[in-house]
Amino acid sequence: MRLKDKVTIITGAAQGIGATFAAGFAKEGATIVIADILDGKEVAEAIEKSGGEAIFVKTDVTKQNECDALAKAASDRFGSIDILINNAAIFGDLVTGPFMEISDEEWRRVMDVNAGGPFRCTKAVFPYMKDKGGKIVNVSSAIIFEGMPGLPHYVASKGAVMAFTRCMARELGGFNINVNAIAPGFTNSAGGDKLAQKTMIDVSLDDIQMPMRSLKRTTYPEDLVGTAVFLASEESRNITGQLIVVDCGLVFH
Repeated sequence: MRLKDKVTIITGAAQGIGATFAAGFAKEGATIVIADILDGKEVAEAIEKSGGEAIFVKTDVTKQNECDALAKAASDRFGSIDILINNAAIFGDLVTGPFMEISDEEWRRVMDVNAGGPFRCTKAVFPYMKDKGGKIVNVSSAIIFEGMPGLPHYVASKGAVMAFTRCMARELGGFNINVNAIAPGFTNSAGGDKLAQKTMIDVSLDDIQMPMRSLKRTTYPEDLVGTAVFLASEESRNITGQLIVVDCGLVFH
């Protein structure tokens, strides 16, 4: 198992991609700390029933004190923090539409969670990683290379995640902390399906993109786990500041 006994915090892990990450990392031997504003107890219990070890810590990533409390709870319970997966984001609940109709409040809400969350959680775990190293994996999006009408706040927030990844790779490299990012394409998950239902087109986003993908496949959360595990494992020890796109070859960068 590539992540045996590695204490791993995964934000936004109560459902969707985050919950799939939690299950996948547990299978690789990681000890899981589920952080979410939603109830993640069922995900933790499922991991425990499968023979893994997991706890749920309710966390609002827009509040630094709650991110700090999350890190402390993980360290107090398991003795260390080895991996942070910054996955929490607003997606399925987005208010979409022409940019002139998106309010300042909505813009700030999306940026505060999607870009501010990784910033706060990285600040929270750094004191526990600075003396022994660690792995941080941020979840960006392939949409930053495509652009998409109706989603300027989401696209901008995920572009910020990539820029933040590069900054942290430079700043934290001296502490033996690797910082990388994954950029999923459209993924058939709870959030992706919810957003797709809100679009004003009759054809699914998956069907629109399929002809442009090099691999004619639908992406599911399980398809992202291998990349995340790789970036969190010692197999990627010499990789930092990088973005890996997982979108069946829709965009090249």
